[in-house]
Amino acid sequence: MKKPKLREIGEALKAVFKGPYTTKFPFKPPEVTPEFRGKPVFVEENCILCGACENICPVDAIEKRDIIKEDGTAIRIMFRDYARCIWCSMCAQYCTVGDGNIFGDKAGIKITNEFDLSTLDLSEVTEQIEGELVLCEKCGKPITSKKHLLYLAEKLGTRAFQNQTLFVTRMKELGVADEEAGKPKEFFTREDLYRVLCPECRRNAMMDEDWGF
Repeated sequence: MKKPKLREIGEALKAVFKGPYTTKFPFKPPEVTPEFRGKPVFVEENCILCGACENICPVDAIEKRDIIKEDGTAIRIMFRDYARCIWCSMCAQYCTVGDGNIFGDKAGIKITNEFDLSTLDLSEVTEQIEGELVLCEKCGKPITSKKHLLYLAEKLGTRAFQNQTLFVTRMKELGVADEEAGKPKEFFTREDLYRVLCPECRRNAMMDEDWGF
């Protein structure tokens, strides 16, 4: 059996000539496996701002913010706070437009290998994307994002014609809908059925028995 002191000297000499066994981080980026679950990021060209990731996030790190401007236009912001994120990848796995592959390019959220987010500036640990928000033409309440409605219309195909909000939004996007239609009246009329309505106004229009003009 080697004496303890001699063994320690031998280990010290090995460290001098062979270098340390540990990585050189932070002076050199560490090597991570492709399957490492790091920082999740929004993929703006894929994200439809539906808010599914907000509902599935277990720590409320994602927030859906609907903002109606003074000129009547509206936007939806998807906001993420990395200070709360636990990198569980649930947002990417259950993304509406994704295929379950958290490292793929189809989903609205992609998992990266980046993990070093140390900073003194809190603005660097947040991210957000925004898009057009569709409002009810009757009551003015937010419905969902325009990209979400167009995604559903394309996904459903001809079945989207069963929902007036979907196919009217699609027709407007194609430029074949009348953008100069009359303003909605205080009471419901039959023409209101072919407007972009929230579920509550759609129900009221369907249940209204007085079809006066």
